[in-house]
Amino acid sequence: MGSSDQLAASTGRGHASGMTRVRVLHVLREAHFWIGIVLSIPFILLGLSGSYLTYHQEFEALLGGAPRYQASSGPARPPADILNAALIAAGPDSVASSLTLPRLEGLPATVRVGPQGAGPRDSRARTLAVDPVSLEVLGEVSTGGAITRFLHDLHGRLLIPAVGRPIVGWLGVCMLLLGISGLVLWWPRRGQWKQALTVQARAKGYRFHRDLHGAVGFWTLSVFLLVSFTGVYIAFPQSLSALLGLPAAGPAGVPPQAVVAPAGPDATLADYFVLAKAAVPDGEPYSAMLPFRPGMGTRVALAYPGMGEGAPAILATIDTEAGVVSELRDPRTYGVGEVFQAWQRPLHMGLGWGPIWQFLVFLSGFLPLLFAITGVSMWLIKRRNRRRMQAAS
Repeated sequence: MGSSDQLAASTGRGHASGMTRVRVLHVLREAHFWIGIVLSIPFILLGLSGSYLTYHQEFEALLGGAPRYQASSGPARPPADILNAALIAAGPDSVASSLTLPRLEGLPATVRVGPQGAGPRDSRARTLAVDPVSLEVLGEVSTGGAITRFLHDLHGRLLIPAVGRPIVGWLGVCMLLLGISGLVLWWPRRGQWKQALTVQARAKGYRFHRDLHGAVGFWTLSVFLLVSFTGVYIAFPQSLSALLGLPAAGPAGVPPQAVVAPAGPDATLADYFVLAKAAVPDGEPYSAMLPFRPGMGTRVALAYPGMGEGAPAILATIDTEAGVVSELRDPRTYGVGEVFQAWQRPLHMGLGWGPIWQFLVFLSGFLPLLFAITGVSMWLIKRRNRRRMQAAS
């Protein structure tokens, strides 16, 4: 083959490759747009409800006037004394089903009290705030108002009892696809990176919406993808664990190494605190919950040195009948895969990485709304301009 033939063949291959790339980008752009438009309403609902839930306690206090209790300064009294103070205030025939000690000075302890057998959502039970220093019962604590419960149900399953959770999971998959396809469509050519990363000061109309859509999408992509992926994992933990080669049951617990004296048949939550502390000498028990369904043990959460707020805690499971610690789950002993699993829910909730991460997760809930507005605006402007051109011709 002569040089001219080789050049022609090379040019033909390059032209064909370019046409293929154009077609692929066109299909990707159409899929990106229509998936975003068709699913925009559920995306927006999931995003805004997630933003609310990130700061639900603060919003409850703001909207409902929920009291914010302040505890005294000084050394805290033993858990048994805090329990007794709450039970005396709750009245006869009340039992304590959970106890949470504050990890910061100035905050109250909380005790869930109610009749025997009352579950976590039983309306007969209530949560009392107790000053851990003075043992004064400060009042009741809201465990989630009507707005929070509604938005939690909306965010977790779109108010659909049976199949809502997997639907939310698949919406998360679509969000991941939109994020990845958006990055491909946005990717600038050589020499255009600076303008692609910003919104031009004088941009108007289509250019403004395109710049805003692309620049915000790029700078928030990592948070958007991480929040979306963790949501998918929460919806499909077994499937994703199997896909990634991780244990299907999550981080594995191990029998405790320490031999401790078992608790008696009349043990209280305070006794289980002592039992868990004996099993984990360098841990600080701060939360305990009695079982609320058959086969479930009492669970005590312990903080370890250097543990950040919202990070996965040590979890001691206590066989209530035998009165012994039957299982320990200590994040400090996890492998890489187990650490990955344990962090999915905290990260999705904006916990574990400090206040900046929490605020970024809060802001990410507004992204579907922003992308829907800018995406629809670009489409409408292009459609209007196309009609003008057709009318002029």
